[in-house]
Amino acid sequence: MRNTLEQDIDMLSETIQYIKEYGRELVEEITLIPEEHLESYRKVATAFRIQVEILEGPTTLVVGLPPDFPSQLPMFFDSNKQFGFAPHIEKDGFICFTRNENLVLDEEYPGAIVLDCLKKVIKVLEKNLSGDVKEEFLEEFEVYWGRSSAVTAHCIINEENDSVRELDFNWLSFEDNYYFFINEKSFDPTSYIQKLYNYELGKSDIRRRCLFVPLLTGTFFMPPKPGENWDYDTFYNNLFSNISKENKEALLRYLKRTPKSNSTMDFFVISMPIENKKRSLIGIVLSYPKGMVRNSKARVDLHPLIRKPNEIKLYHFDIERHNKNFLLTRTGGDTELSKKHAVVIGVGSVGSVVGMGLAKLGFGEITLIDKELLSIENVYRHELGVNNIYSDADKSKKYELSKVAALKDEIESKYPLTTVKPMFNDIRNVIEKGLIDWAQTDIVIICLGSPNIEMMINRVFHKIHNAPPVLYAWVEPLGIGGHVLVTLNHQKKGCYQCLFRRISEGEAIRNLSSFAAPYQSFSKTLNGCGSYFTPYSFLDSEQTAILVLRSVSNVFRAKIQGNEVFSWKGEADTFLDQGFKLSERYSMTDGELMERRSMFIDPKCPVCSAKES
Repeated sequence: MRNTLEQDIDMLSETIQYIKEYGRELVEEITLIPEEHLESYRKVATAFRIQVEILEGPTTLVVGLPPDFPSQLPMFFDSNKQFGFAPHIEKDGFICFTRNENLVLDEEYPGAIVLDCLKKVIKVLEKNLSGDVKEEFLEEFEVYWGRSSAVTAHCIINEENDSVRELDFNWLSFEDNYYFFINEKSFDPTSYIQKLYNYELGKSDIRRRCLFVPLLTGTFFMPPKPGENWDYDTFYNNLFSNISKENKEALLRYLKRTPKSNSTMDFFVISMPIENKKRSLIGIVLSYPKGMVRNSKARVDLHPLIRKPNEIKLYHFDIERHNKNFLLTRTGGDTELSKKHAVVIGVGSVGSVVGMGLAKLGFGEITLIDKELLSIENVYRHELGVNNIYSDADKSKKYELSKVAALKDEIESKYPLTTVKPMFNDIRNVIEKGLIDWAQTDIVIICLGSPNIEMMINRVFHKIHNAPPVLYAWVEPLGIGGHVLVTLNHQKKGCYQCLFRRISEGEAIRNLSSFAAPYQSFSKTLNGCGSYFTPYSFLDSEQTAILVLRSVSNVFRAKIQGNEVFSWKGEADTFLDQGFKLSERYSMTDGELMERRSMFIDPKCPVCSAKES
């Protein structure tokens, strides 16, 4: 069996031969780099120099092949620093030429991979030489800034507010490290810091003022080179040359009343606009250990940005955003949902996943309603686990948590900027006593799996003026499927009651959307009365919950206009093996199910047709 070194040599030889044969128009010369010189190039197994022409000028690049090439892209280096300080070229000369992590590489032709990548590298370098690189520098500004920063600041800042203002600055010291946490003065960071760092914010922690300074649209100045910091004059000129008149006046007012706690050190977050409403955020510490310059006549100390002291140093810090809207935008979420209030009725196997998912979608407020405690029987198809069954708030004793309280703790521990209100109560009692103002909710999701109670809820909501959209979700037994019904949507025709009717005189009502034939019992018990359950797995409940969450998103994006049933269909082998029968609806294809999703509206419905008339 050939060793890895022999395989690397063969791969290198094959790659170079391909480039010589098919890359003559691009590559003029190829020279192998000795193994003892490979340490100069990050994470490469073999490397060679190539000479190419870029804008009619000769250029030498290094091509490095990583150990798992060709399943990984080759690496290119400006090893002679011919392009100087330029976008997409790192300190060691590495050239970043693609951001596509999903490229499919044809490993059968490694030389072709190198040539294709080389063409992209040449485009990057040609643009650098053209001098039109402002946009690239702005896009990469925070990256360059971070490379010269010794510390990271975690921030919750409203970047859309373009006014100079004071922020709260917290200096958090750990045994072997420290962090900055910066937030708007209206935000209490205590709970968030505790959840983020498992750190109790105390009186001994350093708290200071930090000034937020937004710069004018169109501002551009060069970022610092990797490993370099701005000096005082660069900071001063860049700041005061690119600030609006109103913000400059506001900044000077803040500087004139610098708090005593900031008498030897002050902190700044600078916001620089980029195209498409994006911004670069950079952090600066001004350190003047001997204090400010004293104006003896006025008997006041002058801030360093008003009068430069003899001794002053400037340090960079990196910004890591914790803003909810920023994080949602990165994941393709809907930032408008941060203003919305959702109510989940029933937080069992489906509702618990829905509740957590609503937080991930970005809902600002979630109310959870359920009357049950979390028990061990729940955990293998529930969002919560054994660690959520008992509360440890009281160290002297343990007590079982309600599902709503446990889910609130779990959601807020992961997504502290979401407000969760638990209601440990029966929904019938909530409705009877008017414990929720439904007019102040934006959507209601019902995951009870109890048709008679859901019919009652349906009647109540159809009597409410301007009721929010109401979704009903349920799971079929033994993996055959799950359903979501959207009601009270834009076109307010149809309701939950419409699903339940008689096909012929003399028979009982049935759920027309069901995949199981009517009049069958699926309840099981493992240890007698009081422990009945419907058999289905977490796979079924989670798939149904995902269908709910997609429906919620589509309702707010107006992609669902009517009142429709959405279904997913699973395998029926286990269901049939146990002697159960399927309905005719189960035989429909997925396409047919979608086509007929609006076919359940009953023109004689005693609930919604009476309302329409």
